[in-house]
Amino acid sequence: MDSRHPGKTISTTGTSLSQERIRTNHLQQSQPTSGSTSEHNRRNPPVSQHSVLGKRTQHDSRETSRDRSNPTNKRPRHTCLSSTNQLCDKCSGIPWDKIDQWMSYKGRIDWHGKLVVNVGKRYRNVPPSTACPLCRQLHSPWIEPFVKSLDSSQWKGNYFGDRIHIFRHLRHLTHVNDFQTSMNVLRKHNAPYHIAVVPFGRGWRDNLQAHIALHGMVVVIPKGRPQSEIFSPQQVSEKFDPNVALQWLEFCKHHKNLCNPKSPQVNGMKVIDCDSEDWIIRDHHPVDKYVALSYVWGSPAPVKMPTLALTGNETPQREKSVSNQTSAMVVKTTYCAAAAPENKSVSRLPNEIPLTIRDAIQVTKALGYRFLWVDKYCIDQSSETEKQQQCSRMGDIYAGSQVTIFALGSDSSYGLPGVSSRPRSRQRQCTTIGEYKFISTMPDPHISISQSKWSTRGWTYQEGLFSTRRLFFTDYQIYFECNAMNCVESFKSNLKILHIQTGQRFRAYHRAGKFICGNSNKYSHLDVKRNKANHRKIDTIRRCQYYIQEYTKRELTNKDDVLNAFAGLARFYAITTAKIASLAGIPIPFPIALSGDVRRVHLDHLSYALAWKHHIHRFTEPKLKDPKNLSVRRQLPWTPYDNPMPQRRKGFPSWSWAGWFGEIGLREDLPYCWTSYLSSVRIGFRRDDPKDFAWLTELAQYKHVIIQRLLTAVELRFDAYVLNPEKLEFWELPSRQIPSKTIHVNLSKGPCSLEKFHQKLVDRELECLVIGTYGEPREDVFKAIQAADKKAPKARKGRIGLFERREPDAIICLVVYTVKETSFRRGLLKIEFDGSRRECPLRAWDLGPKRSFILR
Repeated sequence: MDSRHPGKTISTTGTSLSQERIRTNHLQQSQPTSGSTSEHNRRNPPVSQHSVLGKRTQHDSRETSRDRSNPTNKRPRHTCLSSTNQLCDKCSGIPWDKIDQWMSYKGRIDWHGKLVVNVGKRYRNVPPSTACPLCRQLHSPWIEPFVKSLDSSQWKGNYFGDRIHIFRHLRHLTHVNDFQTSMNVLRKHNAPYHIAVVPFGRGWRDNLQAHIALHGMVVVIPKGRPQSEIFSPQQVSEKFDPNVALQWLEFCKHHKNLCNPKSPQVNGMKVIDCDSEDWIIRDHHPVDKYVALSYVWGSPAPVKMPTLALTGNETPQREKSVSNQTSAMVVKTTYCAAAAPENKSVSRLPNEIPLTIRDAIQVTKALGYRFLWVDKYCIDQSSETEKQQQCSRMGDIYAGSQVTIFALGSDSSYGLPGVSSRPRSRQRQCTTIGEYKFISTMPDPHISISQSKWSTRGWTYQEGLFSTRRLFFTDYQIYFECNAMNCVESFKSNLKILHIQTGQRFRAYHRAGKFICGNSNKYSHLDVKRNKANHRKIDTIRRCQYYIQEYTKRELTNKDDVLNAFAGLARFYAITTAKIASLAGIPIPFPIALSGDVRRVHLDHLSYALAWKHHIHRFTEPKLKDPKNLSVRRQLPWTPYDNPMPQRRKGFPSWSWAGWFGEIGLREDLPYCWTSYLSSVRIGFRRDDPKDFAWLTELAQYKHVIIQRLLTAVELRFDAYVLNPEKLEFWELPSRQIPSKTIHVNLSKGPCSLEKFHQKLVDRELECLVIGTYGEPREDVFKAIQAADKKAPKARKGRIGLFERREPDAIICLVVYTVKETSFRRGLLKIEFDGSRRECPLRAWDLGPKRSFILR
């Protein structure tokens, strides 16, 4: 941006590749190596850092020196690479007029598009140094590995080479669901076409969509044609433009039921006053509307605490010794003014703060807000009591923010791309050939989020889940997502057309947000407090299981934070109508049907909750009942796929996923089909008296104190049957007395073959504890769902049909390892049966008397 001409927009259409490289190199060279700046620069920031943010909404508070240092509003210049002279001979020789024929075509164009021209293999490996802009846009490196992965007889040597296809109405747009309703809407509102290079034949659809998600699509815009009414590629500036985000935020105010945040009632909560002279950190008041920041801390070097300049009767008080972990502690100053008899403690940000925090302050002010919440500075990191109290309520804090800024960088010094010194990675490319413009869109923000360091961290999961409005800063563009809609900067969307008639959310043909499971909210985490119908309670249970699986994919710097970072999720689902108790993290819902024995059904849910398993490390052989497959059974490997074996997390119970490192599998079994075989169950806590399991059924509601206590559960005491290993010779020849169909073994830790596993069972090194069986759904729950369903007869039949699914009768066992009368979980074993009721196989096993176990 040219600071000498404020407010002037500089057009660079037709800029050559070399000029673009010079500008990019200049931006990279001007980027500071550290997120910190001097005290002088912090108090008097350069004009260029604020000018890119435009004019913000004025507050009732007084203007500060930081505001006065930015008297002008300067628009960032836009870059659009466009050239016809630099086209290579092959690109310029393509008969592009055939595109117009297909745009006028009235027949059907399905997902694989229509042929424009054969181009051979030249777009598979385009050199990075090529000067041809269209070659860069059509570069398709995905084709070569795709062709190699297929059977050569299928493709006959790929004799015809690759082709350029044209697709109707953004057929492969990543944020539009591909079904007939969406295609009709795109056609009705004149959505543009797009082109892509594809191999000869079929079967490449998923690969093309993955390529578009990573690199964007090439949209065709003919000159003189009316602009699309629903989706059209738009210019993405080099700098963050707050007006784009402000339009989204303004429209989101219409989502009254889903997106309006409520001020959190969190004791001791503090916020940063971005309008104050020294960025004061003060107590939060219910009327204060604030912005929250979600980012990765990283591992910064120790920072020396600053010394404050004193005026009047101010007396500085230094904090205690600062370690590497508490290097971000704020500086406290005690004011001893004569007019105030009591001491007043005031905190402010240190002189040197990371670039991400500095950029977030600029964005907060540009969006018209005064206060910013950042966990590192608004929570006293030296106070374990304050950290424990506020970290357990972080879900409420993020849910109460007007908008949450998400920084996807690897650490706090990365900054927000496009705000100050961190440039955006690349600009949109546009090539004009005759009457057509070929415009390249940006990568899908969902992919950028999934591949970021931010998505690997455990603490950030609930921050994204519970925020009502989310503004992501990717390396290419900004992406906005609330609980009712989601928008990308590189595509101009007609929000009114995309919404349902009431204007409360997007239509179902638009892809749901990254943290919303479905625009219909059927499988989302929204409004679960009001979903009192029994089928909705089951949906809530499944959603909770899904979020736990996603959480177990993430990492934590401090392994002891595994349940602290989960506390927000546990609290959220405990106060839903399903009343899910998170016992050391495993979800135990309140009984769905209350007509029967509530305590017995509660035990059924406990057995179901204990039967979780890791996503990997399972060996299953469905052909074990066939004696002709002995050679196959002897060669069964236990392959860990591409993931390491799960490891134990010390300090947490082995019977919970919190006691392990590794992703757990998604539960597909129904929660009300179980019959528990556990008895005399008691729960032991870390710093509390043991409780009988029936205590959970007596709780009228789960308060914050109870929720925290449930997370501290460390042991389970119960009586259970032990499976006789002599009857488990399923790899030799199944016993005719036991009609077993398939035996599934899923171990988190243990032997690497069926033979070794069986030998450890025979030697009593491992034991299989029968925790329950499952089969047909329970009649009382089934009838309760039918009675509560208010849908029309046709819809009710389809809905109830989901719960009529019959699973094979099976016995479920925990595989445990016992040392000095204390057992530890090692895995799960499931034995399925053919054509018999549950009682028959249990009698055949002759389980014998129960034994007492202490499971930790």
